[in-house]
Amino acid sequence: MDKNLIKEFELAEKLMSEKQYEESILHFKKVLEYNPNQIPALYNIGLCHEFSKQFREAEFYYDKCHSLKPNEVRFINNLSTVYLLQKKFNQALPLLEKSLKINGNQLVIIHHTIMCLIDLNKREEAEKFSHKKLKEFKDDVLLNKLHARNLMSLNKHKEGLDYMKKATGFIEFDEGNIDIIQN
Repeated sequence: MDKNLIKEFELAEKLMSEKQYEESILHFKKVLEYNPNQIPALYNIGLCHEFSKQFREAEFYYDKCHSLKPNEVRFINNLSTVYLLQKKFNQALPLLEKSLKINGNQLVIIHHTIMCLIDLNKREEAEKFSHKKLKEFKDDVLLNKLHARNLMSLNKHKEGLDYMKKATGFIEFDEGNIDIIQN
């Protein structure tokens, strides 16, 4: 990249860090005029759109990054996130699964996968997946809560309450009422 494009890119990054997203996008697009497949510019435009809650536009740029580097976890995760934010669960799930095949220790992506499965009404699959992941991340509060809520929706109340207790504290039963007392 020549010196002018480097300056343009640096200015765009500075504007982005100052949350001047529209201005930042204009400068990143100048970089793309020179190289339409310049991944850092494409990715940062996606970020600017996502931070501005322009999810369709962010999706376009993340998808372009993903098509250029299909096994880059960062692009897979950002694309799946904007799908989730738009409630495009059928499109998000394969990406979440792909990301976890590349790196299975991403707790946020594990959480997103379970929520996506639940939103797609694949509750039995969510139960199996979360149960498997709880063997690796037994103390993760959100994972325990998601598993508990899903179990209760499957009418497995006792088991669900056991996981909820583990996640949130003690559970007391009093005259038909259930109270959760934080530790």
